[in-house]
Amino acid sequence: GGAELLFDNVKKHDVQLARDQTPWNIKRLLPWIRDNLLKERPDLFMQGESV
Repeated sequence: GGAELLFDNVKKHDVQLARDQTPWNIKRLLPWIRDNLLKERPDLFMQGESV
């Protein structure tokens, strides 16, 4: 699929998220994915706060 191209053809990622006071939710997770896992074209993954 198209998403795999953005992530260097990696279909599955095992990640560890910080355990802090702020709970993880989609709004927090998507920018984290963009900043830590995305390899190409962040503009195709997110525009502002939308996917």
